[in-house]
Amino acid sequence: MAPRQRIGPALGAVLEGLKLARREFEGSTADPPRQRWVPVALVSALQAGLVAALSGYESAGEGDVTDPAQPDRTAPVALLLRRARSTEYLNPPELLELPGRTVRDIETLVTARNAVLHGPDVSEIPVRNDAYHSVLQVLQQVCLMHPAFPVEEHGILLALIRDEISAFERALAGTG
Repeated sequence: MAPRQRIGPALGAVLEGLKLARREFEGSTADPPRQRWVPVALVSALQAGLVAALSGYESAGEGDVTDPAQPDRTAPVALLLRRARSTEYLNPPELLELPGRTVRDIETLVTARNAVLHGPDVSEIPVRNDAYHSVLQVLQQVCLMHPAFPVEEHGILLALIRDEISAFERALAGTG
């Protein structure tokens, strides 16, 4: 798939990940085990958002979002994040400049996601709402504030993403 053709499906995946994350977060008030699915959904949304960002430039290549060890698969979040923070892939203002705290928050979410999907016990990985905020801020930057892709073609999806981020932020604010 050509890099520019990845953007629409990636933005669709961002939206679906945000919807799932918010639904499970809100549902965890009455059913706490649902909270474990929030990192799974947010990491998926983040991965898709980074794919959209890294696919937006005319100079983008197929290898910009693939895993060097498995070229038929999308790169893991850590690698996509490293690429999105490198001037080799993006230029300001699209270039991600993240404080260490945000990177650590994302690493915590990735660890929690991996525990849910691959580990026997998820109760040992606490995730604070700050980590959720960090991912939402990154998604807001790569999809809404400084997208590297042409926004005209994706206006409806971007509006829905904006709405989901706002709704999730309100849900997080309501918890304390």
